[in-house]
Amino acid sequence: MKSADGIVDINPMKNNSSYVVCRSLNSEVISIWNVRKAKYKGQAVQLERGLVDGTNIALVRDTKLYILSDKGMAIHSETPRPIFQTLLIYDLVKKKYTTKLTDLHIIPCLKHEYRILASEQLLGLSEYRDHLVLWNLKTGFIQERVRPNYKDQFCPLNGLPSHSNYDFYNEHLTTRKRGGDSGGLSEFMTPWEKRTETKTAQRRRLDKEMEREITTLKQFCKEKSNPIDQYLLSGNDKVVVCSYFAHHLAVFNLETETHTHTLEDRASMLFLHCAALTDGGGHLVLPNYNDEDKVSYVTLWDLCTGKVRKRLKNEPNVCCTAITNSADRIVLGIAETNRLKVWDPFRKGHKTIPGYKNLNFGTNNSVHLTDGGSKAIVLAGDVSVWDLDGGNVLSVFTPDSTIATMTLAAQSNLILLTMSNHHVLITLALTPKNKLRLASGGDMFGEASSSSSSEDESKPLDQPHPSGN
Repeated sequence: MKSADGIVDINPMKNNSSYVVCRSLNSEVISIWNVRKAKYKGQAVQLERGLVDGTNIALVRDTKLYILSDKGMAIHSETPRPIFQTLLIYDLVKKKYTTKLTDLHIIPCLKHEYRILASEQLLGLSEYRDHLVLWNLKTGFIQERVRPNYKDQFCPLNGLPSHSNYDFYNEHLTTRKRGGDSGGLSEFMTPWEKRTETKTAQRRRLDKEMEREITTLKQFCKEKSNPIDQYLLSGNDKVVVCSYFAHHLAVFNLETETHTHTLEDRASMLFLHCAALTDGGGHLVLPNYNDEDKVSYVTLWDLCTGKVRKRLKNEPNVCCTAITNSADRIVLGIAETNRLKVWDPFRKGHKTIPGYKNLNFGTNNSVHLTDGGSKAIVLAGDVSVWDLDGGNVLSVFTPDSTIATMTLAAQSNLILLTMSNHHVLITLALTPKNKLRLASGGDMFGEASSSSSSEDESKPLDQPHPSGN
């Protein structure tokens, strides 16, 4: 394998935890690795070449390879736009194409913005990136367009508009002004200034305040037309949270194909770059900076109600987050100070765990929780395992090369790594070999069975394989 064929994407199989499917740069090489048997460490059990070229997009789910190809122009639309016209489904076990769908209208997106769902659907973005699109992979046609449904109402809790109805806001604010209610919009005035203010000056001041408020509401209203900046998909493929480079987030339910909630914070821009979503899609944790208070927060949102559940104050420089499925534990990676913060939002208090000497949170950071939230696996230059209950670092794996990507498999008991200048999949075990539970059964890809090698799954993290595996 050439150096250009280095692994950039790792996809553990959901129906068989013994195997992972890896994709090289430009998807020109698809490799399958057996992580259960030590005999096959350092070598792929199957390689597929020539299935994808630079103009196609390859997506992997379990043993199926979905290839979007035949890029052309949409001739039936008012504005000609590029589209993918063919969908090919390749079976990695049978080593043959099983499905070919043509004359399709699949909108091009960035590769990471496509997701293959368990319900045999392809999730992507629309032409103008303003809503989600679901394609049926059995027919290849659009099944549903999931659009945000911002209701025409004014939210009294945070003062955010929900629709571009300016007359509504003008009437609402005029009513407040006539009633003598400034709604907390007045600037700070000393008792002396209030006593000496004339009625004419008070009227001018209230008019300026209302004009500023209407202008602000219009700006927030325009943000509802922003394109999707990023989205997160829950582990069960049911909940999607979209950010719009704005002061709001939209929550969608893919089962009902509806817009369920709009998360709004007038004083904070809401981004998903360092956010984490629970596997069931019930809670979202994200760092945000409050422009009015000049304070950084970590906010836990309840996506079932669309409201803030808990909030942690004075937490700047959060570069990565992780959350348990029950949302009872949240772990934050703090840059500059290079430490972990453990926050149990439904209990009182939180604690900070200092990092080790070479810990360095940079651009490629991630934190994952395992063992029910009692341990954390951190990627920050190297890979480290933390005991969150005990408050210390258990083990550190420092490679000679830069780690390109990291993924957990086998119920988060197996760490899968790739290096920037190497094309071999590296496996690290968190538990002793007799406790590592991987799927048993025959070899799916025809590799020879070996009783001596079937017992040795992987080396523990603190004892890396001599060859780097």
